[in-house]
Amino acid sequence: MKNKKLLLVTVVIAGLFVTGCDKSTEPTDNSVLYEDAAEAISAAVGDESGGATENFADVMIAGGGGAFATAAPVMDGADLVTAGTPVYDSTTGWWSVSVNRSADNALVHRSITREYRYQFQKNGTVQRNFVTGSDTATGLKFRIVSGTGMMKNPRVSHLLTQLKGAWTSSNLNKDTVTITLDSAYVRSSIDTIMTRNMIRTHTGTLTLNSVNIKAPRYRPSAPAQWRANFHHAISGTIGGNYTATITFQRGDSYRERSINRDFTVTVGEGEGALSINGGGNFGIDLHDGQRKQ
Repeated sequence: MKNKKLLLVTVVIAGLFVTGCDKSTEPTDNSVLYEDAAEAISAAVGDESGGATENFADVMIAGGGGAFATAAPVMDGADLVTAGTPVYDSTTGWWSVSVNRSADNALVHRSITREYRYQFQKNGTVQRNFVTGSDTATGLKFRIVSGTGMMKNPRVSHLLTQLKGAWTSSNLNKDTVTITLDSAYVRSSIDTIMTRNMIRTHTGTLTLNSVNIKAPRYRPSAPAQWRANFHHAISGTIGGNYTATITFQRGDSYRERSINRDFTVTVGEGEGALSINGGGNFGIDLHDGQRKQ
């Protein structure tokens, strides 16, 4: 009888040990899941991370009279930036331009490409340039045709797999311009996050379906200063959804989870206040595109 009891106790203890090991390889604390989602969202809306804030700046550069051709090489400070000469299609009224950026410093390593189209309008009527004759454009249509890129900061490695979207800039002839969506901004990526002694890989899609951003009109007289201060000068709200499949890795053990959450970001003074539906609140450094800790 004593031997049977000893065997039973041994089996129970072994079972508890195995269960404990299993839990150690698959975090059940949802805070890890939402922290990771906040990291991925931060990269997708930040500036140096090649996110939406950088796209907002490019909208404004285009709105400055097709300024890519002359201003792009100095627009992002320490970044190496090149842009092709914008090409105009007189049949459709759209300009096309390609932009390449790269950076390699202590905060970020990145290499990205963008293909854009944009069109000037005055009160809904297409015109060739920001200023055509005596007419100054009041609006700009802006499309992201495609994009590629990679980015790595101290916590996130980001590989972009899809990018598209369309914006409207209104009040283009005033000091403060309003940027809204024409169609959803869709950004698919693979994000590898390295914290808490674990590696988590998010394969997911961020979709922005609501954008209302106030931005300063592009200043061609001082492009470097304008660009350096851009993330501080914008304000407004961004709303969307983040969906991803997450693989947790610790040693040789793998586990998968998923997330599908709506979120909102309130932008102002160089920061974003991120609220994930059912997942808590986080701060975003808009310049670096990182979750604030």
